[in-house]
Amino acid sequence: MDYTTIGIDVSKAKLDICILISEEVITVSNDKEGFAKLLKRIRHYNVDRIIVEHTGNYQKEIVKYLQKHQFKVCVVNPGNVRNFAKAAGIIAKTDKIDAYVLAKYGEMFKPDVIKETDMDIEKLKELVNFRQALVETIKSFKIRLEKKPSAFIASEINKTIKSLVLQQTKIEKQIKELIQQNQNMIKLFNKLNEIVGFGEHTITILLAHLPELGKIERNKIAALCGVAPINHDSGKMRGLRCIQGGRKTVRNALYMATIPAITHNHVIHEYYIKLKAEGKPSKVAIVACMRKLLCYANSLVKNF
Repeated sequence: MDYTTIGIDVSKAKLDICILISEEVITVSNDKEGFAKLLKRIRHYNVDRIIVEHTGNYQKEIVKYLQKHQFKVCVVNPGNVRNFAKAAGIIAKTDKIDAYVLAKYGEMFKPDVIKETDMDIEKLKELVNFRQALVETIKSFKIRLEKKPSAFIASEINKTIKSLVLQQTKIEKQIKELIQQNQNMIKLFNKLNEIVGFGEHTITILLAHLPELGKIERNKIAALCGVAPINHDSGKMRGLRCIQGGRKTVRNALYMATIPAITHNHVIHEYYIKLKAEGKPSKVAIVACMRKLLCYANSLVKNF
């Protein structure tokens, strides 16, 4: 039996599934009942890969379900898939067309199969994201206070800030407990904590949002975080290299770690001074230091 690729367009309420070998497109609900119908329909096919777009949280349950039933699942970047559709001359966009495009994209490019998700990492990611949302909300309320509101409004804002800070403390306690209870996480945490510049919050973000740390090559990890320079050359023209894409949450955490590292981490400090002496702009030098710090962290926890 020939292998086939399957594309699944995920939305909040439903899944549109394209079985490429027959170009059949079916629709099921995005719930356990729909998952069972999908399994019944595809279990007799010789499936090479199942391609799903990253859609926030909507794809999480179907990905877990398919992995549980031993299917190879690839979660791909929606922007890359849309660019592929345009290049293939597929301008129209519907859920069924999107499912077909995903299947064709998977057949042509053979994207990497994701590993079964570690539930503790998922829990940590949820806690870290909620903590970040609380931090940003607290910051926005403090900015309101700076605008000198009326006494009543100021009082209400202070009450709200106090409540949010209490929630933040509880979440941070949950994060610490989760890491302490996971042997692999606590080993990684302690090892990364040796790096001058890495604080507790930076490390938890790396654990939650960069599970590939220590498991892939330095160039790949830099590209994954959006700190790898991209060439912009054509013919005799040599454009400036710049960074783009990558995981913004991780990149922001690396930036916040690099600023103190430039002052207090002697390796990063010397590297920054060297780059500045070569005439590199400050922003370029900082990004280079971010990349060096990330690559060092990657080598430090390699094969953990």
